[in-house]
Amino acid sequence: MISFKKSRKLCFAGLMTLLTTNVMAAKVDLSSWVVNNHPGPGGSNWVVSGADNDTVLQTTNGNPTVFFDPTGNAQGTSLSGEITVETTGDDDFIGFVLGYDSGEINSAVSDFILVDWKQRNQGSFGGTAFEGLAISHVTMPSVQAFWGHDTLPPGVTEIARANNLGATGWADNQTYNFNIIFTSLLIEVKVDDVLEFSITPGDAGLAEFDNGAFGFYNYSQGNVRYAGITEDVVPDPDPDPTPVPVPSSLAIFLLGLLGAGVARRK
Repeated sequence: MISFKKSRKLCFAGLMTLLTTNVMAAKVDLSSWVVNNHPGPGGSNWVVSGADNDTVLQTTNGNPTVFFDPTGNAQGTSLSGEITVETTGDDDFIGFVLGYDSGEINSAVSDFILVDWKQRNQGSFGGTAFEGLAISHVTMPSVQAFWGHDTLPPGVTEIARANNLGATGWADNQTYNFNIIFTSLLIEVKVDDVLEFSITPGDAGLAEFDNGAFGFYNYSQGNVRYAGITEDVVPDPDPDPTPVPVPSSLAIFLLGLLGAGVARRK
């Protein structure tokens, strides 16, 4: 049996936790996101669905394509959700872009971060696309550079391979949870709650990461679903000590429970 003193402490601790907890992550409405395709065969077909428009399926096998938030400026936020390749056909690239600006997938001068994941090693264009999860800095994209990263014409330079999945491809019809934190000085990527990347601008030879949009990325891989997408604010590394208030009715309810306990004891 829990003593009054212990129950009072638990109630007070619960109240303080609620009073200092940030608002929960918000679902992302993808219906306003837009598409950029690299010119060439295939194109893309991004189909938004879900009751909250928080899911999108890309069905086409084609050249590099990005589906992104045109409002941009995603720094200081995190993006979470699920990713699934819903086919047993093909073995190519799925992933994300960070700090992306409209048109950069086909620009002579670009500056964004690419997180891409290939299922199997594959030679093409005179170079090899390697199995596994990688993070790269994109400066002058071409289909060849996207394919072989820095093993082919310059423009997509690998920063690192993933801690655990750097040489492991994604599996057909398997759902992976992801969480991406994006600030001017830090990028972290988790897959199934395992930290795969923790990258600073210095790792990429930069002073800071360029601001821009979050987006989803496919290259030569169809039937990829990004689902249950949510976005949250990344806590300030030196936060304001002032707690974030919760709805007053909830706080009053907890305080009432605490008061009732005191009255009962008396």
